[in-house]
Amino acid sequence: MVRSVSRKIRNALRRDRRDAPPVEVLLARLRRGTPEQQAVRRRAEELYSRLHARGATWSACVQAIKTDWVASLENKYRGG
Repeated sequence: MVRSVSRKIRNALRRDRRDAPPVEVLLARLRRGTPEQQAVRRRAEELYSRLHARGATWSACVQAIKTDWVASLENKYRGG
Protein backbone atom coordinates (compact mmCIF):
# COMPACT_ATOMS: atom_id res chain seq x y z
CA MET A 1 0.00 0.00 0.00
CA VAL A 2 1.48 3.31 -1.09
CA ARG A 3 0.67 6.33 1.01
CA SER A 4 0.78 9.80 -0.44
CA VAL A 5 2.60 12.65 1.20
CA SER A 6 0.40 14.89 3.30
CA ARG A 7 -0.53 18.34 2.05
CA LYS A 8 1.37 20.02 4.91
CA ILE A 9 4.61 18.19 4.10
CA ARG A 10 4.22 18.77 0.35
CA ASN A 11 3.67 22.50 0.89
CA ALA A 12 6.60 22.68 3.29
CA LEU A 13 8.86 21.06 0.70
CA ARG A 14 7.69 23.54 -1.92
CA ARG A 15 8.39 26.44 0.42
CA ASP A 16 11.88 25.13 1.08
CA ARG A 17 12.59 24.83 -2.65
CA ARG A 18 11.40 28.39 -3.26
CA ASP A 19 13.35 29.81 -0.33
CA ALA A 20 16.63 28.09 -1.20
CA PRO A 21 16.73 27.14 -4.88
CA PRO A 22 19.74 25.19 -6.20
CA VAL A 23 22.63 27.17 -7.66
CA GLU A 24 21.86 25.82 -11.14
CA VAL A 25 18.38 27.35 -10.98
CA LEU A 26 19.77 30.71 -9.86
CA LEU A 27 22.32 30.77 -12.68
CA ALA A 28 19.71 29.80 -15.25
CA ARG A 29 17.49 32.61 -13.98
CA LEU A 30 20.30 35.13 -14.50
CA ARG A 31 20.97 33.96 -18.07
CA ARG A 32 17.31 33.88 -19.01
CA GLY A 33 15.73 36.69 -20.99
CA THR A 34 16.63 39.02 -23.79
CA PRO A 35 19.66 41.31 -23.59
CA GLU A 36 17.31 44.20 -22.81
CA GLN A 37 15.80 42.31 -19.88
CA GLN A 38 19.26 41.42 -18.62
CA ALA A 39 20.28 45.09 -18.81
CA VAL A 40 17.19 46.11 -16.82
CA ARG A 41 17.98 43.44 -14.23
CA ARG A 42 21.61 44.58 -13.94
CA ARG A 43 20.66 48.24 -13.51
CA ALA A 44 17.95 47.32 -11.00
CA GLU A 45 20.48 45.28 -8.99
CA GLU A 46 22.79 48.30 -8.79
CA LEU A 47 19.94 50.58 -7.74
CA TYR A 48 18.62 48.05 -5.22
CA SER A 49 22.04 47.59 -3.65
CA ARG A 50 22.23 51.34 -3.06
CA LEU A 51 18.68 51.89 -1.79
CA HIS A 52 17.78 48.63 -0.03
CA ALA A 53 19.14 49.74 3.34
CA ARG A 54 16.89 52.80 3.15
CA GLY A 55 13.74 50.75 2.52
CA ALA A 56 13.42 50.45 -1.26
CA THR A 57 12.01 47.19 -2.59
CA TRP A 58 13.29 45.16 -5.53
CA SER A 59 10.06 45.67 -7.46
CA ALA A 60 10.21 49.44 -6.98
CA CYS A 61 13.75 49.48 -8.37
CA VAL A 62 12.79 47.42 -11.43
CA GLN A 63 9.75 49.60 -12.08
CA ALA A 64 11.86 52.77 -11.75
CA ILE A 65 14.33 51.43 -14.32
CA LYS A 66 11.59 50.41 -16.74
CA THR A 67 9.74 53.73 -16.51
CA ASP A 68 12.83 55.95 -16.25
CA TRP A 69 11.82 57.23 -12.81
CA VAL A 70 15.16 56.50 -11.16
CA ALA A 71 15.67 60.08 -9.99
CA SER A 72 12.26 60.12 -8.28
CA LEU A 73 12.96 56.84 -6.52
CA GLU A 74 16.36 58.07 -5.35
CA ASN A 75 14.77 61.27 -4.04
CA LYS A 76 12.12 59.27 -2.21
CA TYR A 77 14.72 57.21 -0.34
CA ARG A 78 17.36 59.93 -0.06
CA GLY A 79 16.84 60.87 3.57
CA GLY A 80 15.69 57.58 5.09
